[in-house]
Amino acid sequence: MKTESRTSAQAILWPTKAGYSFASIGLSAIELMLQVYLLELYILAGLEPSMAGLAIALAVVWDAISDPLMGILSDKTPSSTTEGKRVPYLVAGAAIIGFAFYFLFSPPTSSGQTALFNNLLIWYLVVNTAMTLFSVPHLSVVNDLSGSEQERATFFGWRIVAGSVGLLLGIGLPAYLAFQIDSSSISDTLDLRRTTGFALGSLATGGCLISGFAIWQALKTKGKLKPSNPTGSYRSLEVLKQSIKSPFFLLLVLGFVAIAIGRSFNSSLALPYYKTTLKLNEEQIGIILLTLTLFIIVAAPLWVHFSKKFGKAPLFFGAVMSLALLSAIVYPILPAGMLWPVLLLAGTGGILVASIVLLESLFSDLVEEEKTRTAKDVSGVYYGIWRMLSKVARALGIACSGLFLSLVGYEQGSLTQAPSIERSIAWAFGPGVAIFLTIGGWCIFKTRHYYRKGS
Repeated sequence: MKTESRTSAQAILWPTKAGYSFASIGLSAIELMLQVYLLELYILAGLEPSMAGLAIALAVVWDAISDPLMGILSDKTPSSTTEGKRVPYLVAGAAIIGFAFYFLFSPPTSSGQTALFNNLLIWYLVVNTAMTLFSVPHLSVVNDLSGSEQERATFFGWRIVAGSVGLLLGIGLPAYLAFQIDSSSISDTLDLRRTTGFALGSLATGGCLISGFAIWQALKTKGKLKPSNPTGSYRSLEVLKQSIKSPFFLLLVLGFVAIAIGRSFNSSLALPYYKTTLKLNEEQIGIILLTLTLFIIVAAPLWVHFSKKFGKAPLFFGAVMSLALLSAIVYPILPAGMLWPVLLLAGTGGILVASIVLLESLFSDLVEEEKTRTAKDVSGVYYGIWRMLSKVARALGIACSGLFLSLVGYEQGSLTQAPSIERSIAWAFGPGVAIFLTIGGWCIFKTRHYYRKGS
C-alpha cells in the first residue's frame, strides 16, 4: 500500500467526524427493527407467514442488487461547484427514509392478504432503496474526505460508536414504549409498532440530514467541490476484473464474508442459546445486550489508537482469533441460570467485537489504493460491492442457523427443548461460530503480505 500523508492543518476535526457518524444512530436502530420485528408485525396483522417471507425476500434481493448499482451511479455523477456529487443522494435518501419506515410499520388493519402483501413489499422496497441511496455514498465519501489511513480509521471508529448507540435505541425504545402503551392485544401491539416506527423514522431522517450537512460543509471547506473530470469515468466490469486479480482484495473480501457469516450465525442463535440452554429471561438478555453494546462503544476508539503502533491486519487478527478461542472454549461450559459469567463474557466479547472497525478501515485503504492506481473515482462501486457482500453473508448466516436448528430438531414455539438440543445449540454458538471467525481471521492475516504497516 502506498504511503499517504496529510498535514495537521489539513486534518479533519472531530466535530466533522461526529457529524458524519450521526446517520449511523438512526440507521442502526431501524435495521435492528427490521431484523427483529418486521416479520412478526405483518403476521400479527394477518398476513400469511409464507406471503410475508416472500415479500421480505423480494425486497432483500433488490436491496443487495441495488448497492453496487448505487455505487456506480454515485461515482459517475458529475459534481457542481455548490454540491458534491454524492450529497444529492444523501439528501434524497434522508428525505425518503423516515416516512417510508413509518408506513412500513403501519400495516393496514382489517385488510385482506393482497393489501397487506402489497404494503409490506412496496414500503420495504422504498425503505431499502432510501437506505441504499444514503448508505453507499455515505461510506464512499470517507475516501473523498480523508487523506490518510489513520484518518479514515477514525471515521469508521466514530461510525461504529454511533451505530452502537443506535442499537441501544433500537433495543431500549421499544421496551420503553411497551411500558407506556398497553400491548395486551394485537391492535395495541400494532399501535406500539406504529409509534416506534414514527419515532425511529424521524430519528433516522434527522440523523441523516445532520450527517449530510456535516459532509457538505467538510467538502466545501476543503475545496473538494469541483466539476468532475470525464476522464475519471470507468466501466464497472473493468473494476470487477481488476479486483479479482488483486490478492489483497480477494483475501480481504473472503475474510470479511467468513466473519460476517459467523456474526450472523451467532446473532441468529443468540436467543435460542440464552433462553433454552442458559435458561435466562428477557430482562437478563436485555442486560447482556446492553453490556455488549457499551463495551463496543468504549473499545472502538482504542482499536483505532493501537493500530498506529501494531498495524491494522495483525491487530485485527489477534482480536478475532482471541474471540474465536474464547467462544469455542467458554460458551459450551457456561452454567445455566447464572447471569454474571455471561456478563463477563459479554464485556470481553464486546471489546474484541469492536475491532471490526479495523476491517472496515482496511477496506477503505484498499479503495484509496485503487483510486490512486487507476486515477479514477471507484469508491462508490467498491463500497456498493462491500455492502452487497455483507447482506449476502448475513443471509447465508441466517440460512445456516435455520438449517442447523431444523437438523437438530429444535421445536419452534416451545419454551423448553430436549437436553441434547440445548447442548447442540451451545456447541454451534461457541465452536461453530469460532470456525467462521478463524477462517476469516486467517484470510485477513494473510493480507499483511500486501499491506505495509504504517503506510
